Amino acid sequence: MPTEATAALPSTEADPPDAAGFPAAPLFEQASAWRTQERRALRLGIGVTLSFVIALAYDWTLAYLAPIFTAPLLQKPSAPTLRKAVGVMLVTSLIMVVCLLAGTISQTYPALFLMALFPGLFWTFRYGLRGGSSLVLILLLVGLMLVPMVANTTVEITRDVAGSFVGNIGLSLLVTILMFTLFPPLPSEPESAPKPLLPAAEVDRRAWILTAITGSYAVAYFSFAWTNVHTPIYIAIFAFSANLARGRTATKGILAANVAAGLLTLIMYELTVMTPHFPFVAAMVMTVNLILARMITSDTPWAPLAGFALSVVMILYGESVIPFSNEGGANFADRLGELGMAAIYAVAALYVLEAYFPPREPTSGAIPESTASET
Repeated sequence: MPTEATAALPSTEADPPDAAGFPAAPLFEQASAWRTQERRALRLGIGVTLSFVIALAYDWTLAYLAPIFTAPLLQKPSAPTLRKAVGVMLVTSLIMVVCLLAGTISQTYPALFLMALFPGLFWTFRYGLRGGSSLVLILLLVGLMLVPMVANTTVEITRDVAGSFVGNIGLSLLVTILMFTLFPPLPSEPESAPKPLLPAAEVDRRAWILTAITGSYAVAYFSFAWTNVHTPIYIAIFAFSANLARGRTATKGILAANVAAGLLTLIMYELTVMTPHFPFVAAMVMTVNLILARMITSDTPWAPLAGFALSVVMILYGESVIPFSNEGGANFADRLGELGMAAIYAVAALYVLEAYFPPREPTSGAIPESTASET
């Protein structure tokens, strides 16, 4: 917004036209839009910080992932109802129970698990591409990949890992309800935009490509007895996000957002080493989250990239400082390497498979993908 527009005195004449030739929005509408954005940014930034601070204070297994689940819930137009929150908790518990059984199978019969993993991944990606819940998609990917791979390396904490996701989702729902109570939605807040629908054949094609990318790494993981249990889930999320981006510019933007988030987290970690005090860490995280939340709630094209950066920052920084320990630097270096490798592998594999298996030409009467996306 130009600074001259806000500094000028009100005029009795009509507002001058904008660059497109249409009359400019009245100042009170601009003020309303600004107030709406600030309300959404405060709700998101403070809510994610609150989840992080609680995780930092109580330190349960995989506590640093709680802010990752809180962020998408806070970007909804309204808080979940009690019925919906209970339903989410039941679905989460069911997914984790099923994946605990999958973890037992992966430990005893790894080949059988890998055979069942591919159709499981296909139906999970297919569910997401058809407009399914992002939260359920992440839980399914975590349950299919992270829990069984943890069971393959450290059986003792498998139940803690599965239980932590139930706790993380519960905390995310409570924080979300609290934030919507403190910062209730304004009438001018936008509704959730409907997800673009893809033709059934295109959904299947993309789902198989994502399954091949993620499943092939899972096979290598079990074959070589690797222990970096987070990398497969990072690959799945990176590949899915890049696939939805559908463009070299957008994909490069995702990679750039991850690089920027890594550099930002490095600065935050170095500041934490110099001042390892809880109030300082909480204040710093609050500042960073509010800045990123302001970017996420803007109407700029790079707003989704800021959301991606927020998740990366919370993962990297959370794993480095939760709990405070002498291994924080090693954890930070490991997670940064895993995220970087996952992003490069996912994007490179996606480019190769997209080249060998291009989209099919729409048949007569079918809606082209570009048209479906626009509608």
